[in-house]
Amino acid sequence: MSLAEDLIHAEQDDNAARPCKTALWLQTLSSEDRAAFDAYVGAGKPIAILHRAAIRNGCPAAETRFRLHCRHRCSCYGAAAPSSLESAA
Repeated sequence: MSLAEDLIHAEQDDNAARPCKTALWLQTLSSEDRAAFDAYVGAGKPIAILHRAAIRNGCPAAETRFRLHCRHRCSCYGAAAPSSLESAA
């Protein structure tokens, strides 16, 4: 494989969406807890309070990364802009 081909593949791989620590933790929650998380974020309540509760319940993500997930700006969403993700949903 040439350098050019390798760089093309590396860029494509880098742009692929992959779950962050917060997303992986969310996958472990019950449907009731996940609904509570989604409702809290959707209501625009303080993320710092949510993060402290999440840490007490096993979330391994640092607060900065946790905030990025809540704002749809983490690796889960790849290179896509948040507005394009919302319109696709």
